[in-house]
Amino acid sequence: MFRLTMTYKEWITATAGRFTLGQSDIDLILANQNELIPNPTAEVDVITAKTALCREFANIIPLANIGEGGYSVTWNWDAIKFWYRQTCSEIGLTPIDFGDKPKIRNKSDVW
Repeated sequence: MFRLTMTYKEWITATAGRFTLGQSDIDLILANQNELIPNPTAEVDVITAKTALCREFANIIPLANIGEGGYSVTWNWDAIKFWYRQTCSEIGLTPIDFGDKPKIRNKSDVW
């Protein structure tokens, strides 16, 4: 049977699962955002859930790039940054600056 409603925990688990975050990461997000989401089993308000996830973005993203014995996990950074910026724009948050703009440096002293 298809259910149209989700809890905060279900929504964040499904959304953050796209970033290969585990259950302990989801629990940490919910604990850190306890003021915003006091009851993770309540019916989700998507804007509130997106706000919580965006607020935790800087804490969870650096955990990628796992490599071990020929097995590696990498993320499509451009797609992740796009999702993050679009979501921040949608909910009215100012996104963090990733510093991924081209840097121009004066190297004339090396010539």
